[in-house]
This record gives sequence, structure tokens and C-alpha cells, in this order.
Amino acid sequence: MVDYHVHPDFSHDAQGSIEEFCGRAVEVGLKEVCFTTHYEPDPARAVIEHVRVNGVMQPVDSDWPSAYLEAIRAARTRFPNLVVLAGVEVGYDPGLVGIISDFLGRHQFDYVLGAVHSLDSICLTAGGELEQFKSELLPQGPEQIAAHYFRNVRSAAGSRLFDCLAHLDIYRKYIQSLFDGRFTQTADSLLPSVLNFVAESGTGIEVNTSALRRGNAEPYPEKRILKQARDAGVRVFTIGSDAHRPADLGKDLEIAVQILSDLGIEPARFRNRVLLAADCRQPLP
Repeated sequence: MVDYHVHPDFSHDAQGSIEEFCGRAVEVGLKEVCFTTHYEPDPARAVIEHVRVNGVMQPVDSDWPSAYLEAIRAARTRFPNLVVLAGVEVGYDPGLVGIISDFLGRHQFDYVLGAVHSLDSICLTAGGELEQFKSELLPQGPEQIAAHYFRNVRSAAGSRLFDCLAHLDIYRKYIQSLFDGRFTQTADSLLPSVLNFVAESGTGIEVNTSALRRGNAEPYPEKRILKQARDAGVRVFTIGSDAHRPADLGKDLEIAVQILSDLGIEPARFRNRVLLAADCRQPLP
């Protein structure tokens, strides 16, 4: 089993060191773990978003990746029987393409997730910003908000900066319940064209099991959306727990594997941003 969405304490909203996560991975029988520390480069959110290095909050545009990648290299030595990968989860907005491209060009990662976390610099996935969302964005109405979200998803895929898109229907977490059925109807009407575009871009989609820990019956995205994605031609699907603490590492991944298996899909794996064959094991530096 592999876990391709893991937040160690470099992410300011996470707990547990890379070494602690690796120890937990061995305990629960994972063969491969990919760390995906948050990188949220929106300058408008600079006072909110940080990265933690040695217990100290650092600006997102600081040289935190040097310490992060060194900690991953140390973990590979400490846990020789565990594949430890260096990844990153990038908060995407169309206006940030240049910043993100420069960042990814300067640092070597095994796997890069793209995520639409914010609209107009207001986070959709943080409960602490829900009131701001309600006051500033909610009046726009469900149709416009859903359209804005999927424009950004489409733009993220079109940028070709990312290996996979994270938690595609993350709007289920807080936003969808704020509206009547019009939001879901609009989202469902937009999904086919968006998924066709994602497939054409060669970008993959992750199956994120964090929704299950929050009492949802299905992961992000739902199985029906995964089926639509497969039918649209998306060929790469990864699985991840989105763990922000060691106790959640690997949670419910067997459900994600079964969902993909039902669709005739095997979870994808990466090295140095290259998709691996299912039976391929390349040595890591």
C-alpha cells in the first residue's frame, strides 16, 4: 500500500515530524509514502500561510525546501525498507503560474499535487475562513461560485504544472451545504467538460480518503466522478490519506484501492515526476 498525500509538520497545520510519519508507515505496513507539504504562494495570503522549519514558522517564499528535502533524505537512510518520496501540494490560482513554475523549476520533487484551495484569496477548505467566505463570496450565488471553482481547476490542469489534481470535489467539505441543490446541479453540469480537459492535459486525479474520516460516505472525489474521469480518458489516479498527523497516515486507503479496482484502475506511483510501471522499483538518491 502507498500513501501519496501526507503532511508532516513542515505544513503549518500539521503535527508530526517526517521521521515520526515514517515510523508510523512501517507500523501500518505501508511500502511507500510521499510527503506533500503545503506550498501556498498567493501573496495576498502571505500573512496567513507559512511553512514550519525546526518548529519556527517561516515565510512561504523562504528557503524552506532545503531543510524539507534534507529531512526526507535523512528518512531514506533511517528507513531503508520504506520508499520515502519528496512531494508538494501547491495551492493554485491562475495568477500564480509564474511563481509556481519558478518554484518547481528550482526544487526536485518526485510528485506534485495541484489544489484549488482558495477563490479570490479566501480559503474554501479552512473552517476558520468560512465566515469570510459567507460574507464576501456567498452573495455571488452558487452558479457563479461553482463556475469560478471549475475555471480554476481547468486552468490548473491546463498549466501542466502538476502530476495530479487534489481532492477534486473539495467543495463538499463546507461550500456545497451552504446552498440549495443549484450548486450541485451546476457542478455536475460543468464536470464533463472539465474532466475532458483534464484528460487532454495529461493531468491525473487523486483519490483522497480524508473525507471518510469526516463522516462522508465517499472519498474526494466521489466514485461517480472517478468513473466519469476514467471514461473521459484520465489515466493516472493516485491515492492519499491527506494525513496531517501520524495517526491518520494510511487511513481508509484500502477503500480507495477498492474503488479504483472496481473501475479497472491501479493506483499510480511516481519517481522524479515520472510515472512508474506498476511493477517498477527504481533506486532513490
